[in-house]
Amino acid sequence: MPTSVYKSPMNRAALAILPVLASAAAWGFELDLAGAGGPLQIQASRSIEWRRDENVYIADGNVRAERGGLVLEAEMVRAHYRPDEEGKTQVDRIEALGGVTISSPDGTANGGEATYDLNRSLIVMRGGDLALRTAEYRITARGSLELHQNENYAVARGAARAVRAEESVSAETMVLRFEDTDEGGLAARRLEVFGQVEVRSGENIVTGERGFYDTKALTAEICGNVRLQQGPNRMAGECAELDLAKGRSRLVAGAGQRVSGLFEPGETDLAPAQ
Repeated sequence: MPTSVYKSPMNRAALAILPVLASAAAWGFELDLAGAGGPLQIQASRSIEWRRDENVYIADGNVRAERGGLVLEAEMVRAHYRPDEEGKTQVDRIEALGGVTISSPDGTANGGEATYDLNRSLIVMRGGDLALRTAEYRITARGSLELHQNENYAVARGAARAVRAEESVSAETMVLRFEDTDEGGLAARRLEVFGQVEVRSGENIVTGERGFYDTKALTAEICGNVRLQQGPNRMAGECAELDLAKGRSRLVAGAGQRVSGLFEPGETDLAPAQ
């Protein structure tokens, strides 16, 4: 998988912007962050407000927060804070509401709203057209998108789908696990899927209940009432082992079960590899 939106726009830069957003709103449209990635600029078409009795800063109206190559846009941004033992402001939670977009040269994340829990290093996006976009992949969900900064993984819930060219992986819940790349970023190397799983590659379709997909090796294992369709051919078993790069598949029977297949005449070249 290419360098992920999870680290570049969400993990590396976005998580640097959000904790200081409240301070930028309180002091003006630009905060000098010398030695910490440069200044943060914030603009709002209506107002930037501080509510001391509620411990919150609010930027309202076509809010745009920018730092370096990253841009956070939303209709409203709220930063909830508390004073620490030294009397300094500590932001606990950031809320971005209304048409939220977080973008950088590496990718874009969209949703109707976003919440960032700084104590847990967790961003949750809901509503709107939920999507993570990178140079090659587009990942969507109907429920929520969770970005776990410290553990380097993301979770898409509710009709989750990852698409790249003619490949797609769908499931009710999808966990994307990231690892470092040679370029210094993060890339999703493993998709773990649960519930109503479907893997498509060209005319090949595999369905099951759970499994994983290695995005680098292009291999997958799907288990639980598996059905494999290759053109007009149909096969069934407990687990399917797939090598999408080499065009190979293997069906495995469960305990006390048998593997079955229906092969149309003239299409025997699509039978599972031995």
